[in-house]
Amino acid sequence: MPFLPARRLILAVLASSFALAAPAAATTLQLSDGTLSPQPFQSWVDRAPVPTPAGTVTLAFAGCPGGPAWASGCADKATRTIYLGDGAQDYRGFFHELGHIFDATTLSDDERQSFQSIMRRPGAWVADASSSPPDEWFAEGYSLCARHRRIARTYVAGNYDYAPTPRQHAAVCALIRQSARTSSA
Repeated sequence: MPFLPARRLILAVLASSFALAAPAAATTLQLSDGTLSPQPFQSWVDRAPVPTPAGTVTLAFAGCPGGPAWASGCADKATRTIYLGDGAQDYRGFFHELGHIFDATTLSDDERQSFQSIMRRPGAWVADASSSPPDEWFAEGYSLCARHRRIARTYVAGNYDYAPTPRQHAAVCALIRQSARTSSA
């Protein structure tokens, strides 16, 4: 192995660590009582391999106000509040709802169309959740990207019949990263 001068070695190590580093978390979480950075949720956001919505997002450990009884979690996009009932207070459910906030605050209409093209999911972006609309597929995709940088085969454990191939997953994760870069520019 050839000897690298110390300066070149340090630059090489720094370059590789930046390439592998997760995007800086832009989200500050607070509970509905004002408590900042509730754990473990804030640490999940801080370690997420995808960009998170800029600003503050409020967490409420309660059912969805006015939502159907089967909904264990939901997001109020207008108030940037995530409601997590008992069945959604996990990594997967939390990131699904954060995906709805990311959609509302970061995605452009063109990026939504790009997602629909990647997933071959035409139709109205938002519709009744029982019809598995594209906005629910995006939230599932966001959650999967936040939990897995790569998948080896078609992922069939998602809600709303979301089942991306490895290629689709990579494209969705790239779209999320690109969306964050263009919205902050």
